Amino acid sequence: MLLPEKMVEVEIIVHDDVKYDVLKTMQRNGFMHITSHEIKELENAVPSSEFSKIVDMEFRIGKLLEILNIAKKRKKGMLSSLIPEVPERFSARRRERDEILSEAGKVLSDVENHLLKLYEDWEKVNSEIERVKIQREQVKLLTGIPFDLRYLGEGVYVYITAGRARNIEPLLKLSRDKKAAIWYVTVGKKKNVEYIVVAAVHLKDRKALESALRFSGFMEFELEGWSGKPSNVLTQMEKRIKELYGEKEKLLKRIGEARKKYYSSLAILKDELYNEKLKEEVQVNFGKTRYTTVIRGYIPKKMFERGKREIEKASRGLSYIKWRDAKGEDVPVKYSNPKIFRPFQAFVDMYSTPKYGHIDPTVIIAPLFIIYFGLTLGDAGYGFIIALTGFIMWKLLGKHNWTNRTLGFVLFVSGISAIIFGIIQGGVFGPLNDANPLHGIIHYKPIMDPMEDPITLLVISLIIGISQISLGLILGAYHHLKDKKYDEFLQAEVSWFILLPAGGALIGYYFGWWSLSPIILKLSTIFTIIGLFLFLPGVMGKLVNRKASINGLFFFDITGMVGDWLSYSRLLALDLATSGIALTINILAGIISTLTEGASSMVCCMPLLIIGLALFALWARKKDVIKKSVALFLLIFGIIGVINLNAALYLFIVLFLVVAHIGNAFLQALGSFVHSLRLQYVEFFSKFYEGDGVKFSPFREIRRYSRVEVNK
Repeated sequence: MLLPEKMVEVEIIVHDDVKYDVLKTMQRNGFMHITSHEIKELENAVPSSEFSKIVDMEFRIGKLLEILNIAKKRKKGMLSSLIPEVPERFSARRRERDEILSEAGKVLSDVENHLLKLYEDWEKVNSEIERVKIQREQVKLLTGIPFDLRYLGEGVYVYITAGRARNIEPLLKLSRDKKAAIWYVTVGKKKNVEYIVVAAVHLKDRKALESALRFSGFMEFELEGWSGKPSNVLTQMEKRIKELYGEKEKLLKRIGEARKKYYSSLAILKDELYNEKLKEEVQVNFGKTRYTTVIRGYIPKKMFERGKREIEKASRGLSYIKWRDAKGEDVPVKYSNPKIFRPFQAFVDMYSTPKYGHIDPTVIIAPLFIIYFGLTLGDAGYGFIIALTGFIMWKLLGKHNWTNRTLGFVLFVSGISAIIFGIIQGGVFGPLNDANPLHGIIHYKPIMDPMEDPITLLVISLIIGISQISLGLILGAYHHLKDKKYDEFLQAEVSWFILLPAGGALIGYYFGWWSLSPIILKLSTIFTIIGLFLFLPGVMGKLVNRKASINGLFFFDITGMVGDWLSYSRLLALDLATSGIALTINILAGIISTLTEGASSMVCCMPLLIIGLALFALWARKKDVIKKSVALFLLIFGIIGVINLNAALYLFIVLFLVVAHIGNAFLQALGSFVHSLRLQYVEFFSKFYEGDGVKFSPFREIRRYSRVEVNK
């Protein structure tokens, strides 16, 4: 668990006659991480002559799937965007490349032109709808200038144009010079004033008009093809838009029928062609001789024997396999953690994948993160909110989404931890004192109350801190001894194992925290000097090479270690912040309950009722759900308040408590999440962790639309 899976470095020499059979087996079983062959004497392999054909077919089928997905039924509603769509999967059987390419060619010849024509018509209708809608908005601006739109453009003697201008003066000057007839209306206010203009000139003065239009910042309306006054044209446009939407619905129905008929076969072909493409693309990593191909990669040791048998079976004896235990920094890393810890691997990957042969800290940071989160949130009520949120993400939203599933599980177990620590610390939506609305229902003496006894929690935090830092030093010592870096082992770990107890004893003695016997005092002094000597950067190198330099700035490393240790006091600080803000919310709720004493319900709630009515009348026809909800809330709240002020006040306090506590729960949970993770990355990982590893990525089948039935 603490180390990634052991890997075997494999080199395979396979005859070209069976190369695709071997690749097919490797892809279907997904046991090998393929890398470059790294043999200088060999030239690199290249994809086969079928590669371009496969890529072309895969692209074309992908385009057809996009067209058919126009008719895909999608869920509507506010929650639909949060719930991932259930992926469509179709049953498929194993097929050879020749059969796949043959069927792909046949399907494309049968349906491609038909679907592309449908898509072309679909795009034309949509473009026409958008064009008419734009023109409709332009015509609406012209309703204040009654003229017939059919006269726009160049006639026998006159040129007429309509549009939007930023500056009207150049056009008015042309009008004053009696070279043009100008009609205009003003829209906008102050700096955003614009002019909707209709200008008419004799053809001989057209150039003068065009010059004036340029100086006016003129944007011409494109209204060709319409005739009649603006009000009549608007009616024609509404009718035309309705007709276009009718055509769109018919096209959508036709695409839907095509989707039912062709989508499954096209989707299966898309997966099959994509996997054939992967077989071709991976070959750039291979070495090539006249008749053979060299494949190099890594297989997890526990999978090697099975993988070896599969390769030998697929190659029918026309292969040679050479292997050895993998070594080096380029060896890919495959995690080896129990299932319950796997969601926390994401935290390690966020920092950096560990190097092969180095510590994978997942099983260490997982329980520590959960404990830190619960300790810093420290409220059972807030823990319930986070656990419920995590459960929904994990089980409902995460069914087909890895991110939701992983984050949801982490939040769920972290929320459970917060519930446990909240019970221990006596926090349920704030401390269980007189200000807490739940005081009459839940009341007991907590085992550890951070608001009354913060020192105890501080001591616990510092004990946890020194324990985790010491564990980090032990893990660092393991690596240095394993790699035979004895000088770094003495300087980076042994020095601290001596300094921490000896120096700590001296600090406590001189600050008067405890007394030491003369012999213990002397030994502590001696060991502190030895620890400082070992810790001083360059000392170990100086013992070997007298010309080596010694870094005198080592003192800052000591203060850095002290800072890392004291950083764990944030466990107390965050816990106090959660309790303090929750207590403030409860106190404010109590203050609100006294604000309306002696006041009339009409005075307090009639303004809310009037405002609610006004807003509801103003926003009733709008599609903005938030605005409608606000107006409806004010309206209902005002009605309740006018009838019974105490009922309205009670409702407001309940809503205030619910919104404020939920907001505080997520705010504090974010802080707990970030700082619990920070303690792992900064204070813990810095003592031992070696990152920048290569993640194990096997060459395998990727199926987005289909699944292979075992019996097929």
